[in-house]
Amino acid sequence: MQPCPRCGGSAETDPEHARVVCCLSCWHTWVLPGERPCAGTRNLLAPGLRMLEEYRDLNR
Repeated sequence: MQPCPRCGGSAETDPEHARVVCCLSCWHTWVLPGERPCAGTRNLLAPGLRMLEEYRDLNR
């Protein structure tokens, strides 16, 4: 059980949807943040660097 950010009541996870929490008092629902596979920024930078490399080849 978690506290609701809107009313402070008790909230439980939704059994039908992963990472969704619903308040039992005011019916406010929200999604919990997902876990990132890696804490570093390398996975985020690699696709951007690939796009820059492809764009550079097109401009030549």
